[in-house]
Amino acid sequence: MAKITVQDSSGSKVAQFTSNNDDSIGVQAQVNGAEIPFACGGAGACGVCKCKVKKGAEHIEKDKFGDAIAPIEADEVLSCVAGIKDNAPEDAEIQIESENL
Repeated sequence: MAKITVQDSSGSKVAQFTSNNDDSIGVQAQVNGAEIPFACGGAGACGVCKCKVKKGAEHIEKDKFGDAIAPIEADEVLSCVAGIKDNAPEDAEIQIESENL
């Protein structure tokens, strides 16, 4: 699966892990040490888990685990509902940045 790197708003690496298709990017980040917060419980409604996609946007399905209700820009995802596309190559690299870390 894809390799995901999570950075804080200063660009420092907080976590790096190999993705799975069973959980949202945000849940995977939390399990791997990047405590991206979810105020809405993973419903895509609050925007607290919003992340800027710095690399690999083409491998992310923005609404894989639910509707992205909170407003986001084209280069952002709600990590609580975003997931890795099923057809993402195994060597895909994804880099996201969270201002709430």
